[in-house]
Parts: sequence; C-alpha cells; structure tokens
Amino acid sequence: MPASNFPEHALPECAALIVGGGSGSRFGGDKLLVPLAGRPLFAWTLLAFEQTPAIYSIVVVSPVGREEEYRKIAREAGITKLSAVVAGGTHRHDSVRQGLKALSPSIGLVAIHDAARPLVTPGLVMQCLHAALSTGASAAACPVTDTLHRVDQELCAERTVDRTGLWAMQTPQVFRAAPLAQLLGDMTDGRPTDEVSLVLAAGWRVPFVESLQPNLKVTWPSDHEMAEAVIRFRQHSV
Repeated sequence: MPASNFPEHALPECAALIVGGGSGSRFGGDKLLVPLAGRPLFAWTLLAFEQTPAIYSIVVVSPVGREEEYRKIAREAGITKLSAVVAGGTHRHDSVRQGLKALSPSIGLVAIHDAARPLVTPGLVMQCLHAALSTGASAAACPVTDTLHRVDQELCAERTVDRTGLWAMQTPQVFRAAPLAQLLGDMTDGRPTDEVSLVLAAGWRVPFVESLQPNLKVTWPSDHEMAEAVIRFRQHSV
C-alpha cells in the first residue's frame, strides 16, 4: 500500500532503528558496504526510511569502530533524517538497547529493521507503524509456503512439520519505544533472537503485517544477486 494512503496525523512521533552490527561472516565480509545497483547495500536500507513520511529520525547501530564509515554512506546517499550512529554490542539485544538510548525521548514508536534488508519499502514501514497503534507492536512477516521437515543428526528427514499457522519473521518490527527499552533494561538472562520474541514473553500482542513484496535479508552472495535484480526491476518499472 502506498505510504501516502495513510493519515500521518494518527501516528505519534516515529523513528527508525537500523541494526547493522553483525559480522557478515557468512557473506564473507561486510555485506552492508558491498555495491548494490550503484550504491552501497546499506544506502538502500537508509533511503527506504528516509522516504517514509512518518519517520522523523533514523538511528543506526554499526559494528564497533565503523561508525564514521556508516555516517559517510548516509551523507553520500543524501540522508537528512540521520540523528545518530552508535556502536553495537555483543548480541543483537545489546545493539538494540544501545540504539534505543540514542532516541529522542519524544519518540512514541520505533521501527527496528535489519540493515541487511535493503528491499524494504516505505509502504511496508507505514503499514507496520499503523498496525502497532492498537497493541503497541507489530511486525512484517510472511506465511510459510514450503513443506517443512524436521531432520535427524545425519540430516535425514525425520518427520513432516505442519506449516499451518506458521509465519516467517522479517523486519521492520515496530514497538512503543519506552516500554521496549524498559524490557531490554530489565533483561537478566536469555538471548532473544528478535524483539518480537522478547515482547511476546512479556505478554504483548503482536499483529503481523503480511509482506507482499520481496524483503529478503542478504546473508549469502546469492541473496545479493537477487536483491540487485529486484532493485533493477523496480527502477525500470517506475
């Protein structure tokens, strides 16, 4: 759905927290800096939030010691909403916690997004922001369509897993900023794989927004090729 179809006045002040603190070991290097359709991959992620009307500011979490490189990418991409670049922590929840500390106290909703998902669209971001108004949280996701099997230790099929009701998580994941920061601050153990896992454990309801366009996370070199093809297609379709 086009971002312009939503009434902006219904939303509180919103920010984006883009998490890019991973090592990129499976890709073979820092995938966020790899050229993608004429720009660093990370620039495409930034541009989607720059072009989202309801996003007031953008906070980026970078690998430790790489902050200036990420600021440079933002400058060269013409990003005007960047408010901070902070160093990430050991684990994802540490990085998110650091990023939340850099948000303005006036932020009501924060959209947390994987920096390695460059195909996100302003329309999807706006849908997620509006879906979070009633419950304080929402997330982009898509229903699982492949047949699933559990395997044994020798990687042989053991049993079929019923995929009914199973959805694959994506980002952005949107939350009320202050309560999420409180939850992360109160954590004493565990390593949630994403923020939805954390708030579910706290009893929140999290409606899903079905992601109808490609929104892959670039993990392997082949993912980069697919992302390049999608961006080139979008450019020629405008």
